[in-house]
Amino acid sequence: MDMEKSIAGIYALMQSQGIRVHAFLLDDGRDLTLIDTLFSADAEVIVGAIAALGKTPAAIKHIVLTHAHRAHLGGLARLKSLSNARVYCHEWEADIVRGERRIQQATLLPKRPYRVWPSQIAARFLRHTPCDVDQFIADGDWVGPLQVVGTPGHTPGHVAFHWPDRRAVFAGDALVTYPQLDEGWAGFMLNTHQNRQSVRKLADLDPEYVGVGHGSPILSGGGPRLHELVSHLPAG
Repeated sequence: MDMEKSIAGIYALMQSQGIRVHAFLLDDGRDLTLIDTLFSADAEVIVGAIAALGKTPAAIKHIVLTHAHRAHLGGLARLKSLSNARVYCHEWEADIVRGERRIQQATLLPKRPYRVWPSQIAARFLRHTPCDVDQFIADGDWVGPLQVVGTPGHTPGHVAFHWPDRRAVFAGDALVTYPQLDEGWAGFMLNTHQNRQSVRKLADLDPEYVGVGHGSPILSGGGPRLHELVSHLPAG
């Protein structure tokens, strides 16, 4: 397990399984909000991180999901049971979360970075424990301290989250930092054009901190780094 308090109230949680997948535990001084739930169904990484803060899972009031891929849903059902937190996601993703529909695959062909290609294949067979969704969210909504940012592309219902008080953005899989900072991995992306527009939208928020779904967070200077990335993306 890796837990890092990078700036006030933000704890980045990492699991190697799921390709250096990250979830983010947020403490706004009142409640805990959890962004995504890592790969493992036992949720032990997240439960352990909460215990390290001297709290119990009941302190989680909101579980918000960037999208409905297994690497980000693994611990959801257990954490919902332990905490009784409300679960939020975009309407397009909800029936996947509930186990009623399989994820839509982008491609079987190898795409850069090639080291993630085995996971492209594995994603066709992975399942998560289904979980109810309490509330749909869309661009502009608020959950706890977070504003929802619609960021379609990786999936149609993909969302990111903005914590203005901390100048923090949690980009989900719209961005990756593994093996380097880039737009989301092509082999998992359903609409590249939409995703590039979403990356531009996140850059315009000029964040200091940028959390991503795969790879380590950017701890400072996130805005300039995202604008530099945008400057190299194809137009359109």
